[in-house]
Amino acid sequence: MSDPASLIRTALVAGVELRYMDGKLKVTGNRAAVDAWVPRLREHRQELIEALKPATDWRPLATAYNRHHFACPTCIASGKGYGLRCGVGASLWIAYSEAG
Repeated sequence: MSDPASLIRTALVAGVELRYMDGKLKVTGNRAAVDAWVPRLREHRQELIEALKPATDWRPLATAYNRHHFACPTCIASGKGYGLRCGVGASLWIAYSEAG
């Protein structure tokens, strides 16, 4: 295998979709294609998980931003299109936006 991305693309072309969900590699698609691909995917499971795993979990960042946003009149006004976020709100928004 040259790299996980090429294996993921090749599997997708063959009708096998790979997803990272709940800490596991999930494989879906045509039953025959999945059965044919599982042994090959199993050999590279950890590499595939690392390639598919989100870099950062966005949920804690969203919670932090929302808590700030709804308590900050400047950020609430910004959300309605009136001005810019405050410094804290802007930092939280950037971290949240880049995580997704």
